[in-house]
Amino acid sequence: MRSQAVPTNRVRSRHRSWMRSMTLATLGWAVVWCSLAASKWGWSVPASVVYLVSGVPATVGVLFALTTMRARKTWVMMTAVALFANASLLALPVLFDEEIRAALVR
Repeated sequence: MRSQAVPTNRVRSRHRSWMRSMTLATLGWAVVWCSLAASKWGWSVPASVVYLVSGVPATVGVLFALTTMRARKTWVMMTAVALFANASLLALPVLFDEEIRAALVR
């Protein structure tokens, strides 16, 4: 009979990787939203700095999300959430650069 401790540790490890990925996505999005709020209150932050500071945790979050990948439907869907949260943060400068820069200049 096979020990049940090994699969449990692997699942916990994947869950920890997923949580790290989502935490990094939250951190990156917090940078973006806080910089937009700061610009609303009169403090200007350059968009390139916002993209750089939010992009670093998003890149690491994508790597964590890819290590979470597993062949079961549940894990694929959970990983898709983490990948989307981090990848959308990385795609922000490409998709909404003009709008973000306009909002930060106000």
